Amino acid sequence: MKKKFLFTLVMAVSLCVGVQAQEFRYGLSGGYNYNSTKESISRSGFHAGLKGEYAFREAAKGLYADMGLMISSYGWKSVPYYVMNERTYEYESTPYYLHIPIHLGYKLKVGRNVSLFLDAGPYFNVGLFGQMKLIASLPGEQDIVTVASHNMFKEGVMPRFDWGVGFRAGVEIARHVQIAIGYDWGMTKTYQHNPDTKFRTFVASLTYYF
Repeated sequence: MKKKFLFTLVMAVSLCVGVQAQEFRYGLSGGYNYNSTKESISRSGFHAGLKGEYAFREAAKGLYADMGLMISSYGWKSVPYYVMNERTYEYESTPYYLHIPIHLGYKLKVGRNVSLFLDAGPYFNVGLFGQMKLIASLPGEQDIVTVASHNMFKEGVMPRFDWGVGFRAGVEIARHVQIAIGYDWGMTKTYQHNPDTKFRTFVASLTYYF
């Protein structure tokens, strides 16, 4: 898995530096994450940070590379299960990552100040922090919440490095504002004790380029 991660990272960086860029711009981006895995209940999160874009005008009109450096949260909640005395137990967590997407895309102008765009490529996550809580519930009683892990990455509950592939599609207005939706497919199991915990994340974002 580490070899695949490194190979994909090298290929993505080579793609970005192998073509001469004629235009670079940067901006601020933020938005909504809706995260799930096969073995968990979906939860909401967010992403916010910096984005950059290289326009490859000599290679092909409309071709560009899109990169980001963001803080991103990927919440998840386990399916409740019963142990003894009808008490329900479930795990809840919101890990925070440094999210680094590197996409290649194409932009099509459809009006004087409006363009449509589509891009896709790999992303890389570096785990920063996040707690895991164990919630015990019994009908008619107050929930009992305990901290199962204070820092899941430091304590080895979740791997610090995660990677996957994703795409974004949206509209650009007046060359400054981008509204996009997309989806990310994780390639790494994010909970050490369960192989069916690869992130699947719907994303909606708003970006402003300076």
